[in-house]
Amino acid sequence: MNLTPINKNVSRALLLTASLMTTIVQAGINLAYDKQTSQSSDVSPTLGRARNAVDGNTDGNWYNNSTTSTRSEQGAWWQVDLGSKKIINQIIIYNRTDCCADRLKSYRVGISNEEYFRTNTYQQDFYVMPNPKTIIRLDAQDKQGRYVRIQLLGKNHLSLAEVQVIGGELCSPKIKNWRFPEVDYSSAHNDFGGTTNAPNYPNMGAFAVLDPDGSITAWGGSNYGGVNPPTGGGYTKIYSAGSAFAALKEDGTIKTWGDPDWGGKKGTPKNNGYVKIASTLSAFSALRVDGTIATWGETYGEGHAPIDNGYIEIYSAGNTFAALKANGTITAWGGSVNAPTDSGYTKIYSNISGFAALKVDGSITAWGDFGAKSKPTPRDSGYIRIYSTDSAFAALKADGTITAWGDLHNGANNAPRDGGYTKIYSTNSAFAALKADGTITVWGDPRNGGSNAPVGSGYTKIYSTDSAFAALKADGSITAWGDPGYGGKGAPKDKGYTKISSTYGTFAALKVNGSITAWGWKGVDGSKNAPLPRDSGYINIYSNQFSFAAVKADGSITAWGNPNYGGKGAPD
Repeated sequence: MNLTPINKNVSRALLLTASLMTTIVQAGINLAYDKQTSQSSDVSPTLGRARNAVDGNTDGNWYNNSTTSTRSEQGAWWQVDLGSKKIINQIIIYNRTDCCADRLKSYRVGISNEEYFRTNTYQQDFYVMPNPKTIIRLDAQDKQGRYVRIQLLGKNHLSLAEVQVIGGELCSPKIKNWRFPEVDYSSAHNDFGGTTNAPNYPNMGAFAVLDPDGSITAWGGSNYGGVNPPTGGGYTKIYSAGSAFAALKEDGTIKTWGDPDWGGKKGTPKNNGYVKIASTLSAFSALRVDGTIATWGETYGEGHAPIDNGYIEIYSAGNTFAALKANGTITAWGGSVNAPTDSGYTKIYSNISGFAALKVDGSITAWGDFGAKSKPTPRDSGYIRIYSTDSAFAALKADGTITAWGDLHNGANNAPRDGGYTKIYSTNSAFAALKADGTITVWGDPRNGGSNAPVGSGYTKIYSTDSAFAALKADGSITAWGDPGYGGKGAPKDKGYTKISSTYGTFAALKVNGSITAWGWKGVDGSKNAPLPRDSGYINIYSNQFSFAAVKADGSITAWGNPNYGGKGAPD
């Protein structure tokens, strides 16, 4: 999927000539962040203070002054005051990691409305130490309280890196657990190992959300599906193409809306039994329970879906689909159709130019048009995952070594020769690889993030726009690089951020308290567009190419960006 903004008429001509979480918004924020804390004793006047466990920093290293510590004593405890009675869904405990993790091998977690815990609304003992964290899931209807306490069952120091109390306000009948499409613009960039590896092309100019009753609300550009969604209820999932949406019902029937030529109407199957839907920029392909496939929309080249059955998964690349059978055989249709004829493949990865299929032994077969100046596919085996830019691939082995191939200008050249890498991220034309120690190596187009990576270690995840990267540390600090006009410059200098979302050229970072900071492309943040929200309490951010939509714990949505493409009109 090429996520560059393009005029649709121009893109049709280009394609003719040239060829990732379900995310249910759960009601909950970190109620403990920056709240008042106390502990049974302090091991030092300056280090190990109780407030370190609610500062938004999960770093478990004592020497970074990011953990708490009491003196060694019987029943040492730590607690947080949430300020008022709250519904508590989860308690997440982060342990010390530089040493002494076994100090937290037997402990009690309690919830009370009384500061001194004379009575409890919840109490449970645990005998497995967090390594490095433990998530305690609670029944929200029964677990209510103002104070949360963690207490050792024996004698020792109590040390905590961070405690997060996830929940919400009492008496919130207006809570809406909206469900956004299976892939949005941000998840395509950040969750699938390359935007083109996402199973769906994200909608470019509209939003659609699913209500808990199965009805659908949409807003944004009329040519992109921002108006006239299907009426009634019973829908379970929403899928997107570049200018259209497809909604799946419980019985496997499909309704579409948006650009009628690009998947929004013409050719939508009328029968039932479909279980999932994949998409390119301009077409959908739906998989039926019997393994048959229906395709509709603008499919270029050899645009007919296979007529046999037994398929288990559909993948997309540029203007092409590829389907995999249980025996590991592949059929492709649309543009790059020269799929391998042998069997034994387990998964297919993609970019704009073609596909790369992985076999059970870790060998790779790739097909498509990667340009005259391209590096060949590796011939060895042992690869476990493949990542992509628009026209290059990078494959990772179990030992953390990387091999890249494809377009020499877009990431096939200068991949690192050492090992130890755990994950790879990408812009449209550059890669960034992360090691277990949080160091980063980049290669590819230097203008789009292939040079000037941050030095040092401790980074935990990397996010991208089309032309820039932003890396997040455990303390919530952010470093950005790449094209300065598309998010490579202007990242916030403070800490406490927990996740980052992105459009084509803008980043939006979410803080522990639910406030948002954005930087990058003026196409989203320009003076004529809906402004960034200045309040807090947001728990998730979604995006299309031109706009963002942020959701609070009570289900309220605030949109900003281009008002013609979803920057305004979000449901109340």
